[in-house]
Amino acid sequence: MTATLRQLLTDKDKRLRLIFAAGIAGIVLILLSDMLPAFGKRSEPAEETELSDLGDDERYRLSLEEQLSELISGISGAGHAEVMITLGGTREYVYAEKSDIDRSTRTGEESSRSKGEPVMSGDAPVLRKILSPQVGGAAVVCVGASDPTVRERIFNTVSAVLGIPPSRISVEPMS
Repeated sequence: MTATLRQLLTDKDKRLRLIFAAGIAGIVLILLSDMLPAFGKRSEPAEETELSDLGDDERYRLSLEEQLSELISGISGAGHAEVMITLGGTREYVYAEKSDIDRSTRTGEESSRSKGEPVMSGDAPVLRKILSPQVGGAAVVCVGASDPTVRERIFNTVSAVLGIPPSRISVEPMS
């Protein structure tokens, strides 16, 4: 076999044909590997993949919706509930800034003025806090929403949990 391979490699035309055939075989194998299902690989659930593709704000919104759906479903008479939440804005990052502090000895009050210069830690500014996006409104659809008492409990619960007025909440019965 080694003699045959040496003979193929010494002849220029045969060597080019061998390289060309090997290249075509490689391309065909790559195409086949994409078309055939992967054996032995565990595929991730679609929901898990979709969540990893979402941004932080969307994951935050979905988490709120899920928690609120479970909470409302636990209200007596509400039954199964579905919740949709809208966010007003995006996540906000607040960085530490250098400030001047003026102290008044007569009144005992302190006041500070910000210079607008960020406090740095190495090359990066110091992060003071992260503000989650504000909830703009909520829509709730549940089985027991046609009962006025249950409906009022849902309005009060959603308003208290999300910190929004009842005018930004919609509660409707599920069909």
